[in-house]
Amino acid sequence: MPSPSFIPIIGMEVHVELKTKSKMFCSCKNDPDLKEPNTNICEICLAHPGTLPAPNKTAIAWTVMIGKALNCTINNVSKFDRKHYFYPDLPKGYQISQYDEPIAEHGWLTLSFPLGDNLREEARIGITRAHLEEDTAKLIHDASHASLVDFNRAGTPLVEIVTDPDFKSALEAKVYCQELRSLFRSLEISDADMEKGHMRCEANVSVQDTGRFEIVDGIVKPLLGYTLKPKVEIKNMGSFRAVEKAIDFEIKRQIGMLERQEPWVQQTRGWDEKNEETILQRTKENAADYRYFPEPDIPPFHPLTIAGDLKIPELPQAKRERFHNEYGLSYGDARLLSEDAPWAEFTDAVMSELFAWIKAKDKETTTKAARLAGGWMTSKLMGLLAERRKDIRTLRVSPENFAELISLIYTNMVNSTNAQKILLEMIESGVDMDPTHIMEEKHYGQIRDAGAVGAMVDDIIKKFPEQVAQWKSGKEPVLKFLVGMVMRQSEGTADPLVVEKLLREKIV
Repeated sequence: MPSPSFIPIIGMEVHVELKTKSKMFCSCKNDPDLKEPNTNICEICLAHPGTLPAPNKTAIAWTVMIGKALNCTINNVSKFDRKHYFYPDLPKGYQISQYDEPIAEHGWLTLSFPLGDNLREEARIGITRAHLEEDTAKLIHDASHASLVDFNRAGTPLVEIVTDPDFKSALEAKVYCQELRSLFRSLEISDADMEKGHMRCEANVSVQDTGRFEIVDGIVKPLLGYTLKPKVEIKNMGSFRAVEKAIDFEIKRQIGMLERQEPWVQQTRGWDEKNEETILQRTKENAADYRYFPEPDIPPFHPLTIAGDLKIPELPQAKRERFHNEYGLSYGDARLLSEDAPWAEFTDAVMSELFAWIKAKDKETTTKAARLAGGWMTSKLMGLLAERRKDIRTLRVSPENFAELISLIYTNMVNSTNAQKILLEMIESGVDMDPTHIMEEKHYGQIRDAGAVGAMVDDIIKKFPEQVAQWKSGKEPVLKFLVGMVMRQSEGTADPLVVEKLLREKIV
């Protein structure tokens, strides 16, 4: 927790690569992950003299979609600008970006913390702008300390989303980034894989003296006689965990400097994952240093006209609330199952089939069954798919058959141990298999026949006379031991309710 004398001001900048078929300003294939370097390149993305950029209409439409999803105003007229800086991975010596007339601005995203794990239950984060630009190339550093440039990524459509300084903790910043990833995947415009660089998160952190400033329209303004402390931009955060840890570290570092009365300048720092600290990279440029001016080769355009009649699907936050309210799923399961479109679609289909299987109309029964299904999807199914590096998109288990498996568990036709065996066979078979058929073929179902279970109960009573005597003398917990022995002998197939009933009847 920050000292009461100081308060952190935190803003985020998130870049996301769009998975359009072609690059932003040329017809080259958009495949920044291609291992063969310098394959998808042309005169335009290499900025040869005399070449002209042509904007990607799909990228503009998808940026409009992001803006609408973030409750932004979509500007009637937008334009591209040249942002000048010199770096080895920038083929032009400038980047085609957007400055004063972005596609979208003045939006917001609400973060919820229902489990009480944050300073506040709800945080409304202002979205300053969402603008479209081209990505840079990629530097590759080899063992001889030489740096090579791969231009496959140069020109990839890149959307930058800038927030107001509305975050009050590193946790809020992390959750915001997670929400954006879910949104991008739900809109199916990006895989937003941080490890592959599809989504890159940067934080701006400045610790100020409490009560010496105010935030007006997303701008931090000092009160009379106070000079704002410089902000520090943090880069190279390759995971959501790194976002939280880097911001927390930087807050503590700046507080320490304030307590020692040490000044600092506006700068960019990188996150050192190994040593878990931020390290100085360079002093930060101001907007004037980039010498922005309108891109002369691309005229202003009308984003809404280009986007046309866009359909915004149900977004992850709304889907999460529906999963919790309609199905009764826990907040944790609802979050996991709403993170991307394929899992959310699978969940809805499973619930529809499940309610048909159990033939229940009352809320208590459907909620209990839905929570059972939610738990099996997030723990068992997700776990097995992760272990086998399989994807829900290619899973050959239909929602109908998964719902049937859950109904077998819910109605005590099969126990949890054997149900996991059935699920594993369903996943590994490569075809859509009927779980009831597997249960009957492998004899995984619960044995409820009083004669068959009674014979096993009689055998256990004879083998454990001491424990039988203890239970008869009033030691009730011993009965669980005897039930367990019968279950072991039946290899988990005996119905434990029948076992307990017969033990109580036979031990007199």
